[in-house]
Amino acid sequence: MKRALLLTGLLLLAACSGHTVHRLEVDLLSFVPQDSRQGTLDLTQTEIQVPGDPAGQEVAVPGVDALVDARFLVQAELENTGTLPASLSLEVRLAPQGDADLYDGNGDIQVGSATLSLNPGQKGPLGLDLTLKAGDPGYDLVKSGNFRVGARMSLSGEKVSYKLTQAEVVLRLKLFNLIP
Repeated sequence: MKRALLLTGLLLLAACSGHTVHRLEVDLLSFVPQDSRQGTLDLTQTEIQVPGDPAGQEVAVPGVDALVDARFLVQAELENTGTLPASLSLEVRLAPQGDADLYDGNGDIQVGSATLSLNPGQKGPLGLDLTLKAGDPGYDLVKSGNFRVGARMSLSGEKVSYKLTQAEVVLRLKLFNLIP
């Protein structure tokens, strides 16, 4: 009887571990200097890139054969401090490891975008919550295990203050899939 209970317990434990999904989180905001996380977009500076390097942030992930999905979260708090209506756009881009410029359209792709319009004095959040699964653009780049990621916020208007509040990549992996 004890052996049957032990064997049943071991089989249940093995079955559960085969369905366990692990999360790997990369906080991209931690790569952005504190003094660059907030500021003003105006007629002289109409866009900001996170991180500031046009090559984006390199992300290397071992064991991506176990990838279930990838989630990208970017959030900014905005306030139109000008006298004219403003329109803002946010985009998340991915590129292969060797790409030196995420924003030139050579090998890199836009995987998501969002827009927001603000009247003078108006405040609002601009965010993007994007999940890539098999078959989605960019999924194969993430599944390669070495990729670059970046976000760009652009302004069409007079003057908007911004504060970046979130920028992260969350990868969900089924590590049991790595066992041949």
